[in-house]
Amino acid sequence: MNKKEETQIYKALLKTIDNLSFGFPKSYLKSDIALIKKLFTVDDAKDFIMMGDGWITIKSYADKNNLSEEEAKAKLEGLANKALIFRVHKEDHDEFRQFPFVLGFLEFQVEKMDKGALMQTGLYMISSKFGKRMSQTMPFYRSVPINKEVVEGSKVLPYDDIDAILDRHTRFAVAPCICRIMYKMKPFNKCNHPIETCITTDDYATFYIENKIGREITKQEARQIMLDGEKDGRIINVTNSKDGENICSCCKCGCGMLYLKMKYPGPGTDYWSNYYSSVDNSKCVKCYTCIKKCTFGYIKKRKDGYIKIDTKGCLGCGICVKNCPTKALTLKMKEKTYEPPETYEEAIEIWQEKTAKDYKNFK
Repeated sequence: MNKKEETQIYKALLKTIDNLSFGFPKSYLKSDIALIKKLFTVDDAKDFIMMGDGWITIKSYADKNNLSEEEAKAKLEGLANKALIFRVHKEDHDEFRQFPFVLGFLEFQVEKMDKGALMQTGLYMISSKFGKRMSQTMPFYRSVPINKEVVEGSKVLPYDDIDAILDRHTRFAVAPCICRIMYKMKPFNKCNHPIETCITTDDYATFYIENKIGREITKQEARQIMLDGEKDGRIINVTNSKDGENICSCCKCGCGMLYLKMKYPGPGTDYWSNYYSSVDNSKCVKCYTCIKKCTFGYIKKRKDGYIKIDTKGCLGCGICVKNCPTKALTLKMKEKTYEPPETYEEAIEIWQEKTAKDYKNFK
C-alpha cells in the first residue's frame, strides 16, 4: 500500500469518527490526523470503518464484509483488545460497536498513551471546534451533588442522587483519568489531584477490567473516591444519562471537559447541573470558606463583604455547602430542570442526530 492509499484510509476513518456522537471536527494544526495515526494502524482503520454504526456480531460483520467468521472474529477481537471499539458479552455471543472519540476510544487508551499522543490530544482540543460542538446541545457530563443532604429540603431528582446511581449497578472499576495525566505533565504541571478517579460500571467495568484499563473495586470504594474529592475540591460528574454508567471525580485544574465547558459556553452548558448554590446573608459571617472551596471561582466577595454567587455558572456540586460553618449556604433546584436520556447510548444517538443536522456551523 502506498502513502496516498494510506492517507485516503485515514481520511475515511476521520470522517467515520466525525459521524459518532459529538464527532471529531478538523484541527487547523492537523493534530486530528496526527492523533488518529498514533492510535490506529492502517489495518485498524480499515476494520473500524467496515463495522458501520450500531451493534454488530461476529456473524453480521462476516456477512456484511464477505469474510469467514474466523476472519471476522480476529478483526473484531483485535480492535476490542486494543480498546479501539467497545465489546459486551451476551449469554451466548459477544456484540461490538464503534465508540466515539469521547467518551470512548480516547479514554480507553489511557494506559497506552505516550507523551506524544497526550500532547496531540491537548493540541487537538485547543485547535478544533470540538468544544463548541459540545456546548450546543445536551451537556457531555452532568454535575450532581455530593449528597442529597446539601440540597434544600434534601430533595434531589432521582437521576441526580449519586447513591441511587451507584445502587443501579453491580460491578465497578476505577481507571486513571486521562485528562489529569495530561495536565500533570510538562508544560502544564497544573494538577495535584489523584489520578485514579474515573469510575465505570457494569459492562463498562467489565470492558475496563478485561482490557487492563482499570481495576475492579467495590461500590463502597467507588463512593469513597467521591467523598475524598469533597476534601480537595473535586466534583462528581456523571455520564449524561439517568443510568450514570461512568462517573468522574473532576477538578478545574485537570479536567478537559470542564475546561471546554468554561471556554465555550453555550446552550448545552446551561443544563450541566440542575442545582445552584444560594446564600442566606443573615447567617453569613464573612469567613470566605466557600470562596476558598469553590475551585471554579463561581463565588466571589461583594463590596459590602458578603458573597455573590454566579448561579448560571455554578455546577451544583455542594462542596461549598458542606464546608460552610454557619449553614448559610444551600443548594436549590433550578426552576427549569434537565432530564437526561435513559442511557449513554441513547445520548450518543441524540448527539449524532444533532451533529448531522445542527452542527454545520461548527465543523
